[in-house]
Amino acid sequence: MSNLIVYAEIDDGLINDISLQCLATARRIADQQGSSVSCVTAGANVAETAATLFGYGADNVFAAESVALEGYIAKPYTSVVGAWIATQDSPLVLFPASTLGNDLAASIAASLNAPCMLDCDSLEPAGDTYTLKRSEFDRKVMTSFAAVSGRPVIASLRDGITEIPATNPAKTGSVTPVEVALDDTEQLAKVLRRNVAKKTVNLKDAKIIVAGGAGVGTKENFELIQRLADTLNAEIGATRAVVDAGWMPADHQVGQTGATVRPELYIACGISGAVQHRVGMCDSGKIIAINVDANAPIFHIAHYKIVGDLKEVIPKLLKLLG
Repeated sequence: MSNLIVYAEIDDGLINDISLQCLATARRIADQQGSSVSCVTAGANVAETAATLFGYGADNVFAAESVALEGYIAKPYTSVVGAWIATQDSPLVLFPASTLGNDLAASIAASLNAPCMLDCDSLEPAGDTYTLKRSEFDRKVMTSFAAVSGRPVIASLRDGITEIPATNPAKTGSVTPVEVALDDTEQLAKVLRRNVAKKTVNLKDAKIIVAGGAGVGTKENFELIQRLADTLNAEIGATRAVVDAGWMPADHQVGQTGATVRPELYIACGISGAVQHRVGMCDSGKIIAINVDANAPIFHIAHYKIVGDLKEVIPKLLKLLG
């Protein structure tokens, strides 16, 4: 029985969302093939958090835990995690397509002389190998990849590749330690300090999102978006154009280069519906779009369409909700 591997990225005691999506994807494929799924992680204090991976579908969990791995640096992580992967004879190793995940995936692939595809949008088994697809050129082209030789296939998966299943607290297990043996040549640098900006918004868990685009017009007009969001107890989303203009912080960005969200209700205000934005919110339960352009692409996916000026429509909605 083959064993699929997932690298779980743990930061500040939390497993990042994309790692759990990678685990869910590996679990689906393993169930199809009759395979098992092992998770591996690395860091200074990760074993306790890693144990929760059993509840998300891992059959085995391994942790390389050492003060030498406090703070990510490619060389020691590649040496420790790569050496462990080399002992597993696995056909597939998945990484989250995060800054750390993409860097570590490529570095380990080079050390193992293994095929590597980054930022993949889909993954399916294909005979003895796997087909991976990645959207390119502003999502105008979908490119398919398959390894022609080498083992394991190493890939990083993008946020939004699948939904994260609910954890099963009844499923538990023991975390197996991974040996951390580093010489001086593998510890030429260390992380002195990390200054992490705290997030002020939680788009991924929001049940309702009110989002604004360039059609809002000005930063001052975003007060209408704020009022509607406050009335609905919703989070505020934004397009890249809005963030680039400085109207909203980057934490609020939804889309290809922002967050992928699946709220119960998504209200798109003044958003034309460029594909880069749509891919980040198209799986919302219900979509209401407000736009002056009756031919705006956002209307192609909206469940409810309001053609009109948001500066007139939103006050009417607030009056009805008030």
